Amino acid sequence: MATTSFKRRLWKTPMRDLVRGRITGRLDIERLLEESSLSGPAANKVRNVVKRTRLWRLEKVDVAHELIAHFLDGLEAGTPIEELVKSFGDERQTAKLIRRAKKRQRPMLWHAFAWTRLCFAVFFGVYLLMLGYFLMGSPDVKTDYLAIFNAKAVSIPEDQRAWPLYRQALLDLDLQREIEWDSPIPYYRELPPEEQEEYQYELEPPYRGTRWDRLKNSLHPDNPGWSETDVFLRDHADSLSLIRQGAALPGVGLAAGFPSDYSPEDRALFELERYPEQNTQSPASFRDPDRILIGVLLSHLGELRRMSHLLSADARQAAIKDDAARVYDDLVALQGLADHSRESPCLISELVGLSIRQRAYIEINRLLVDQPYILDNGQWRDLAHLIAESDLSFETGMRGERMWFDDIVQRIYSDDGNGDGRITPEGLRLLDSIIGPSSSVEVEMVAGTDFGQVIGPALMLGMASRKDLTEMHRRLVGITEAEMKQPLWKVSQWDVVDEEIMNWSRLKQSRYLLITQMMPALGGVRRTSATARGLRDGVLVGIALELHRREHGDWPGALDELVPGYLPSVPVDRLTGGPVRYVVTADGPVVYSVGVDGDDDGGRVPLDNAGEPKNEMASPKQFTGKIHTRKESDGDWVLWPVPWED
Repeated sequence: MATTSFKRRLWKTPMRDLVRGRITGRLDIERLLEESSLSGPAANKVRNVVKRTRLWRLEKVDVAHELIAHFLDGLEAGTPIEELVKSFGDERQTAKLIRRAKKRQRPMLWHAFAWTRLCFAVFFGVYLLMLGYFLMGSPDVKTDYLAIFNAKAVSIPEDQRAWPLYRQALLDLDLQREIEWDSPIPYYRELPPEEQEEYQYELEPPYRGTRWDRLKNSLHPDNPGWSETDVFLRDHADSLSLIRQGAALPGVGLAAGFPSDYSPEDRALFELERYPEQNTQSPASFRDPDRILIGVLLSHLGELRRMSHLLSADARQAAIKDDAARVYDDLVALQGLADHSRESPCLISELVGLSIRQRAYIEINRLLVDQPYILDNGQWRDLAHLIAESDLSFETGMRGERMWFDDIVQRIYSDDGNGDGRITPEGLRLLDSIIGPSSSVEVEMVAGTDFGQVIGPALMLGMASRKDLTEMHRRLVGITEAEMKQPLWKVSQWDVVDEEIMNWSRLKQSRYLLITQMMPALGGVRRTSATARGLRDGVLVGIALELHRREHGDWPGALDELVPGYLPSVPVDRLTGGPVRYVVTADGPVVYSVGVDGDDDGGRVPLDNAGEPKNEMASPKQFTGKIHTRKESDGDWVLWPVPWED
C-alpha cells in the first residue's frame, strides 16, 4: 500500500518539484477531495468541471481548490449540500468561464505564442487556398504573333521573292563548308610577329576552316590573300549575279520559324542538319509554348551580311577593272540587301540592315576619293536618290519588340478577358527558362522545380499582374519611341528609360522582372542610328561635291552653293543641330561635325594612343548628353571623306 501511495505521489508531482528534489503529489485532485470530506454529487461536480476546463494540470489543481472552497463555504453557512449542487449551474458553461478566466492569467509569452500559432494557422489555410488558385491558372495563348511577325514576308508573291535566288547563290558559294588548306589563312600568316603568338592555332597545321574563314579578312585589294578572293569572285560570278537579281526584288519572302518549318535545302544551308533531332519534330501549332516568338530563327540575317561583304568585294574588283556597270549594280544591290534585312520586324534585323547600308557608304566613300569618274553623273545621282530614300528609323524594330513582349506575356499569365491575369505554373517555368540563368536581379528562379510550384502563390503576389506589367511596358516603350524621334541635339536627359529601370529598388526590379531583363538598352541603338544618319549625310554631300566639281571645275566655296541644284538643303550636324561644317584643304574638301567635344577643330580626326586616326571617338556612338573633355575625343567627326577602318 505504501508502494502504491509513493507511485501515485510521484506520478502526481509537477516536474518543477521533481527538479527541486521534492515529491509533493500536489496534482492529486482525488486526494484533495478526500481531505476536504466532499463526496457524492458535490465531489462529482468538482471532478466534472475540472476535467471540462482542459487547463494545464497545475491550473486544474487551483480550480479544484476554488471549487472545494466554494462548497465548504456553503456548508459552513448552513446551506444543504443538495441545494449547493443544484444552484451550482451548468457544468459545461461553468468550465468554459473558468477556462477563459484562467487563460487570461497566463504569461505574456504564452499569449504571444498562442497568437502566433493562430496567425500561422490562418496564414497556412489562406496559402493553401491561394496555392489551389495558383495551380488552377493556365495561360491562354490567343494571338498568333508569329503569323503577324511573318505577315510581310508571306505577303510577297512567290515569283517576287528573293530567297530562292539567295538560297541558290549561297548553296553554290558553299561558304560554310569546312575544308583543309595547304597553308594558313593569309590574314594570320601576314600578321606582325608580335601578334602571331595570339593566333598560333591558326598558324599551325592542319589548316582547317570554312570558306568564309578563308575569305572574310581578305575582301579588299590591300588585304593579304586578296589574290585568292579575286579568283573566288571570278569563279562565282554567276552566284553574285543571282544575289544582285534577288536584291532587286520586293522582298526576301522567307518566313522566320523553327527548324521543322524550313525546307531540307534551308536546313542544310543554315546547318540545322547538325542537330537532326530538331528536324524530326512535326510542325507545331502556335499554341505550343515551344513556338514562342522570341525563339524564332533568324539565320538568314547572317547570310545577308555575308552576301553584303561579297558584293562589297565584288565592287572593289569591278572598280579595279573599270567595270562601271558592275560597280553600280553592286552598290544598288547593297541597298536592296539592307532593305531585305528589315523584312522581319525586330531590332536585330534593323541593326543588320544598318550595318549593310554603312558597308555601302564605305564603298561609295572610297570610290569618290579614289575613282570618282568610274560612274557617270546619272549613276551618281541615282545612287544619291536611292540612299536619300532609305529608312534609317527603328520604328519597325520597335513594333517587333512589342510583339515579342506581348507574346511572352500571353504565355506566362492567365487572361481574365479584361486585360488582366495572374502568373501561372506554366508561365513560371517559361520565365525561368528565358531569364533564370542570366538574371542580374537577386531573385532565385526556382520555377522549374516542385519547390517553385509550392512558392508559386508568393511569386504570384510579388510579381506584377498582367495588366500592371503590360501598362508599365507600354509606358516605357512610349517614352523610348518619343526619345528616338528626338534628334540628339534636343536631348535634355539621356537614356531616360534605362536610368529609370536602373534606379528601381530591388523589390521593384523583381516585381517587373520581365521588363528588367528584356527591355533592350536602346541608348546604343539610338546612337547607332544617329551615326548612320550622319554618315549618310556625308555620302550625299560627297556625291553633291563631286557633281559640282565636274560641272564647275572646282569645289564650292560653301555648302550653300550646293542647294538646291545638288542637295535639297545643307545637312544638320547630328550633335549640335547647326549645319555641318565644311572646309577645303590642300588635300580636298572635308565635311565634318564638331563631334562630342563640342568645339570646332577644323576637321581634324581624333587620334588614339598609338597616334592613329579614330573617327568614331568623336561620333554619336560616344554621345552621353554631355560635352566630352577626354583626350580620346579631342577632334571632329569627319563625315566625308571618312577615314574608314575596314
